Amino acid sequence: MDLELTLDAREAQGKANKRLRREGIVPGVVYGKGEGSTNVQVDAKTFETLYRAAGRTSVVKFRLPGASRATSGFIKSVQRHPLTRQALHVDYYLVNLNVEMEVDIPLVFVGEAPAVEETGGTLLHNLSSVHVKALPNDIPHEITVDVSTLTSLDVAIHVADLNLNRDLVHVLTDGETLVATVVPPRVEEVVEEPVVAEGEELEGEGEGAEGEGAESGETPAAEGESSES
Repeated sequence: MDLELTLDAREAQGKANKRLRREGIVPGVVYGKGEGSTNVQVDAKTFETLYRAAGRTSVVKFRLPGASRATSGFIKSVQRHPLTRQALHVDYYLVNLNVEMEVDIPLVFVGEAPAVEETGGTLLHNLSSVHVKALPNDIPHEITVDVSTLTSLDVAIHVADLNLNRDLVHVLTDGETLVATVVPPRVEEVVEEPVVAEGEELEGEGEGAEGEGAESGETPAAEGESSES
């Protein structure tokens, strides 16, 4: 399915962009392919619908202001409000479909690891993305990691185990890098209190515990010092 987004020209700049956001419009900028940047805007709901499908790794056909045909590119970054998660600004990056590019592909973990239930251990996600190089149209939207293969504490998933078409996608992250495994449960060390029978005393307690000179009232000299006056 082709992903397509029509971007309108944007005249608002600086503080004027706040008015656009209040009206449900997301400001942005388009750049790439050796050309200058162009200020654009798009309906917020339209953008969010497309972004859920495309993310930052799927090729999108952008219809730019004044252009007779669509141009391919990616949603490079989305700036969001920290509380409301409203899109505040979007960067769109145009690409040449015949030139390979490097991107980070997100990992999506699915399934349940049997070793977690059997051992009481914890599933460890060591990576959230993998760095690859490929032609834009060959870049996967995401990489699925099935953790149901983690049947014991001795089993682990590494980058080399990921399901990818390696004839089209060159994985740049080291193949030995750990992706996921189940780590054993933490065992808290229990310090046992000594058991003393009634009438007995612990070593160092009772008579003579103060050491030599205690009866005479003398204070033992510190190491390296003389007790003589």
